[in-house]
Amino acid sequence: MQKDCLISFAGSQYSVPSEYAGKDVAVVALDNLLTACHEGKQIASHRIAYSKKDMVVNPIHYQRLTVKQSFDVENTLLTGDDTIDKPVAVHDLSVYDEVAL
Repeated sequence: MQKDCLISFAGSQYSVPSEYAGKDVAVVALDNLLTACHEGKQIASHRIAYSKKDMVVNPIHYQRLTVKQSFDVENTLLTGDDTIDKPVAVHDLSVYDEVAL
């Protein structure tokens, strides 16, 4: 599969989920249905296009690419009632001021 999340079949292109970009995908066509599989798992299914050079896209296949990646994930260790607050000892750091001068 190409990096643009599209596979080619019979002159048309069909989308597959973005997490499979660059991976080997098997394509099976039966009647008017095209199915894409990766390691035996069905990952996409489309009706076969009526004319060549069509692009059949499922927007959900691109959803992971459009969601903002963030590290603003809630830390579940700090959300419970059993959180233990431990005091931090205060140390005199003035000795480092003398060394830095």
